[in-house]
This record gives sequence, structure tokens and C-alpha cells, in this order.
Amino acid sequence: MHREDPAFPREAITEGITSGTVKVRLSIAGDGTVSGVTITEAQPRKVFDKAVIRALKRRQFESTGTPQTVETEVAFSAGN
Repeated sequence: MHREDPAFPREAITEGITSGTVKVRLSIAGDGTVSGVTITEAQPRKVFDKAVIRALKRRQFESTGTPQTVETEVAFSAGN
């Protein structure tokens, strides 16, 4: 499994935003590649979405041979 964590967007820091969360639904193909990323909730809205989508599309999961859907939450903090 390959995991790339999303980078904290510079634009968020410029706007004084120091934290946030993004809930996503991942579609994972049978070979373990991410075939789709859907933002289901974000706080604040649209600040971290691009960073999350970019990083999660690069993730590689264990191959199961069967497509899967997984929901997860990504938390951001400017101090981390």
C-alpha cells in the first residue's frame, strides 16, 4: 500500500485558516488503484478539496480483485 498525505495549502495559510477536515468517499478498483474521489463534506468548504483529491488519487491499496468503496476523513492542522 502506498500512502501520500495531502499537503497543507499555502492559500489556506495566507487566508489565516489553520485547520480543517474533509470527508471523502474513495472508489477503489480491484487492482488497488483509486478510481474516484468524492468530497462528501468539508470544513471549511473548498479550501482543502484539491489537495485531498490530488493526494488520494495517488494512493495504492492492496489488490483484492473486487472494487470497493471506502469512506474516510482527512484532518488538516497548520502545525503538523
